[in-house]
Amino acid sequence: MSKRRDRERGANLVEFALIAPLLLAILFGIIDFGWILSQHQDVRHGTREAARLAAVSTADGATMASSVCNAMQTSSGATITFGRGAATVGSTATVTVVAPVGTLTGFSRLPFVGALYPTNFTESLTFRLEQVATWTNGSGGTC
Repeated sequence: MSKRRDRERGANLVEFALIAPLLLAILFGIIDFGWILSQHQDVRHGTREAARLAAVSTADGATMASSVCNAMQTSSGATITFGRGAATVGSTATVTVVAPVGTLTGFSRLPFVGALYPTNFTESLTFRLEQVATWTNGSGGTC
């Protein structure tokens, strides 16, 4: 009876060894997907914050970009660019935020999985100026 139990114990170990890589891949994929989703939300938040600042602020682009970088929590290396036509109240302007995507586990950088995950997030937002803009086209900065 004990010999049979020992053989079953060995079979369980082999079965676990076969299924463990798949389970770890699923776990790391879930962790990385959650982290990437969080970064995407952070870039979207930063873009909205930049548009709000640019619509009502008279600061220069670098100062506004610095404020936006402080508002974003996970997007280091993000580039913020402001653009406008006329500087008058009621004219439209745009803000673009481009941020590299980071990884926690490295799973999203594997060759067979990397094609499914983005390498950069690019968010652009058009808004109406509520105050005369003193910032220039192409101004902004990097976090």
